[in-house]
Amino acid sequence: MAGVISTLYESIALLSPRIEVKLRQFYWKNSLKLTRFNPNKVENRVLAKEENPEVDFDEILNQLKVWGVKEGTLLIVHSSYDSLKCTGLSPLEIIGKLRKLIGTNGTLAMPVIRSYREEPEPYMKMRKDYRPPKSIYNVRRTPVCTGLLPTLLMRIPGAEISLHPLNPICAVGPLAKEMMKRNICGENPSPHGRQSAWKFCLDHNAIIIGLGTDLRHHNTMGHVAEEAFDDWYWTDDDWYNLREFTIEKSKEENIEITVRERKPLWGMLYLAEINRYHDFLKGGIVKSKMFGNILLEFEYSQSLISYLRKKNKNGYPYFK
Repeated sequence: MAGVISTLYESIALLSPRIEVKLRQFYWKNSLKLTRFNPNKVENRVLAKEENPEVDFDEILNQLKVWGVKEGTLLIVHSSYDSLKCTGLSPLEIIGKLRKLIGTNGTLAMPVIRSYREEPEPYMKMRKDYRPPKSIYNVRRTPVCTGLLPTLLMRIPGAEISLHPLNPICAVGPLAKEMMKRNICGENPSPHGRQSAWKFCLDHNAIIIGLGTDLRHHNTMGHVAEEAFDDWYWTDDDWYNLREFTIEKSKEENIEITVRERKPLWGMLYLAEINRYHDFLKGGIVKSKMFGNILLEFEYSQSLISYLRKKNKNGYPYFK
């Protein structure tokens, strides 16, 4: 049933970006009744099945080499370990193989996006009087909602974690410390702005992969095109809320900070995500291949941002 709904939803959404946006708006305005049909869940992710065929992880690594991952690469990994269990490898073994692939001169990074207790239900964010709640970001302990691999990467000796509380990155390797150095510098820093870890990764030509998950919904790098340059179509007043955080850096050090956060309505009501992903595949920005039931996707960060900046003169991929 889920597959039928997914296919139907995507077929209708791909008629045009504005039709997709209308579908999103219909869902979110009726979300309490339609929770099971969340458009962010009706996507091409491959979910773990009870009987997955075995997959040799080395075949995945070989494909990454063919696509351009090599010694010294800065590699950003979005992942779903549920989809990777059929490799027979533990999460730490997968991390180890990825680190071996890029060598001692390479840097492995993963988003360690957090789940905040104070975060309201999505439907509450559509209220006209919505104001982002103040939250506590404990760099080591606030729960990670992006999976098991990034959670374990944080525990590896030498791992560096961004101090920015929104869409933080964790990294291990020679670029890790410099990547995080200035993430909360400046007035009201944004999570993907000029001083962000994400912009640092762009500047260092990071390669991004989806390992057991897609680069449709999980493509945080794309926000750099929106926040790190001066030519974004939408104004700051339209785009951002201000949000307060207490950053618990250590037992001895807390930091009070106000950051900029994209207003939630942009992602909920105005993003033509399926059409954008279709454009990525059609334009060769994202490469995609199946290994059994494991989806592997790949993109160069600089190609992605160059593409988005050329397209965003009219606000693409948002349609308001």
